Amino acid sequence: MEEILIVEDDSEIQKLLSTCLDIEALPHVIASTGKEALEHVKKNQPALVLLDIMLPDVDGIQLCKQLRLLTSAPILFVSCKSGDDDKILGLSIGADDYIEKPFNVNVLLARVLAHLRRNRILKQTQPKLQDQIFCFDQITVDKGSREVFCYGNRVHLTAKEFDLLAFFTKHPNQVFSPEQLLDKIWGIDSLSEKRTVIVHLSSLRKKLEEDPLNPRYIVTVRGVGYKFVAVSSH
Repeated sequence: MEEILIVEDDSEIQKLLSTCLDIEALPHVIASTGKEALEHVKKNQPALVLLDIMLPDVDGIQLCKQLRLLTSAPILFVSCKSGDDDKILGLSIGADDYIEKPFNVNVLLARVLAHLRRNRILKQTQPKLQDQIFCFDQITVDKGSREVFCYGNRVHLTAKEFDLLAFFTKHPNQVFSPEQLLDKIWGIDSLSEKRTVIVHLSSLRKKLEEDPLNPRYIVTVRGVGYKFVAVSSH
């Protein structure tokens, strides 16, 4: 049974999120501290995590990093911090989405359902990707184990970063707009913003490119979008 983990210390927000999930009869549990959240995830893999940044015992950003080591489930920040820098930071360290407080209940629920549907699709298609290893110059992508190696070193990617790279390797030298990438990776019914794609692409460049400002692999096609430039040895 899919279970959503709510990590929030404010009792009123807890009730609001709980009521929101009850609308779609989505099972959920609540953790009021980072410690409770980690203990729960170690014992029970959640289908999705709703995570506040401002917690009483730990910074939500640091907690997100720790959770990413334990689960590949979608992590959605639900925070009163609304600055672009906060969103970029949250998305770059492993979160899949960022929702500002105060939030529209219908919008939040729509995003939760979109991420759950997308994750189900990925789990259903993942077995088909077993033993598919693609080599592009100095980058090796193992779609079965979801591992990436660059210049012989393993590169640690977030779930969405890997999904983006895997999609690009499946379609080398093809140009995709941010909107198309949003549809393909986050789902056509996702309400995430185009900036989400841009942040993840920027993070990928920092992890894969020798010079992220002058990328060799993930190239910007001005006015159109992005493409993965590579000569496959697969």
